Amino acid sequence: MQTTGNANPEVQMQAEKYVATGYQRLLTFEVDGGGFSLFGNPPAEVFLTAYGLMEFTDMSKVYPVDEALIERTAQWLLTRQQPDGTWTDKGYSEHWQIDAKAPATAFIAWALIEAGYEDTPQVAQAIAYIRELALQQEDAYSLALVANALAAYDPDDATTQAALDRLYEMRVEEGDIVYWETGAASFMGATGQTGSLETTALATIALMRGHAHPDAVSGALAYLIQGKDAWGTWFSTQATILSLKALLLAHEQTGEVAGPATVRVSLNKEQTQEITIDEANADVVHLVTFDRGFSPSGENRVQIEVEGGGNLMYQVTTRYYLPWDKVPPTSEEDELLTIDLDYDRTQLAVNDEVTVNVGVRLNREGVVKMALIDLGLPPGFAVLTEDLSRLVEQGVIARYELTGRQIIIYLEDFSSASPLRFSYRLRARFPMRAQTPPSSAYDYYNPADTTVRAPLEVTVSE
Repeated sequence: MQTTGNANPEVQMQAEKYVATGYQRLLTFEVDGGGFSLFGNPPAEVFLTAYGLMEFTDMSKVYPVDEALIERTAQWLLTRQQPDGTWTDKGYSEHWQIDAKAPATAFIAWALIEAGYEDTPQVAQAIAYIRELALQQEDAYSLALVANALAAYDPDDATTQAALDRLYEMRVEEGDIVYWETGAASFMGATGQTGSLETTALATIALMRGHAHPDAVSGALAYLIQGKDAWGTWFSTQATILSLKALLLAHEQTGEVAGPATVRVSLNKEQTQEITIDEANADVVHLVTFDRGFSPSGENRVQIEVEGGGNLMYQVTTRYYLPWDKVPPTSEEDELLTIDLDYDRTQLAVNDEVTVNVGVRLNREGVVKMALIDLGLPPGFAVLTEDLSRLVEQGVIARYELTGRQIIIYLEDFSSASPLRFSYRLRARFPMRAQTPPSSAYDYYNPADTTVRAPLEVTVSE
């Protein structure tokens, strides 16, 4: 907003609130002795520490970040460098059975450069190593990380430009869009569509930083814009952050067409809503909702008309409800994660306890870096948190969070070789007949593969 000059005070205040909350939350993941891990437990991981360093560097441009935090995080990384100038994320190499030395070194060097450590001998040694291996990278994700480190260090260097040319050759073109696929999982385990979004965003940033192949950049930005999910994000945190970085960098380099615009959105040529977009409100998302006037046949037409200037992006999403008995069943072989949920009884009295038994298994051979189990919580019940805290202490689960409607269980490095079963208790507080929200299980970094289980009904008498 500051870059565009459209810093609406109310929106800016809300954004700063979110940044402050995120900053404080990130601080809780720092490990005693330095570095960061997923939940602040030792050992710290070099990739996540570099990721944190890059986030703190970005935050410092708009929010007062403790300089000592950036300094000690950078120093922790610098002291973990190997004698040959590299860094290795052992967890990444072990999980995905690839040589991660070059991409890990590239990402950490990139983070250090962004944080202002480009003139250190450690970064110079890392760049020398990366340059030797740059053109040997066979996977687009690894090459995109390498290209970003090189472009951040010296965009005009011959090796940088050669790496960008090789990255350009790896592109996939489909009509007006351009994207990059990855044969290996990303550092956080993203594959498929989410992996392609991460890789495409990284490649786009590298090409823009190196001022190379603008034709591919244009098509890649179109791919990223089209790749948003129904919530307006890009499926996972990593993919969302990288996509936003690419789009913001494109705006900085090319600017935006000025001028107010009038947008008319209509449904089936009957209902029409009109929005005027100008300098005062161009920095916010405008939501147009139609909750009636749909065709009984299921065929509906949304028409968008724009008058005036501006470079506008839009997204059309739909939401609908089905009775659970109408939801098509999914076979277990089609599920990435299978979740079994069982209440030991569904007829209770007030203050009675019910034991919930949960089973989770990964159907694809390998490891999921972070699996999330979303357990629907029936209204009017209290969670006996000592059961869940004990599971954390025993290392059965990594973490849990409670909301008003759900229990969120985090499983770190969940392996197909180790199916999981655990239990917890709920206490009935009020007499009622209640239905739980649905429960689900999914790979946090590949949320398109989500397994959902229907709600359960419980009855509580006085």
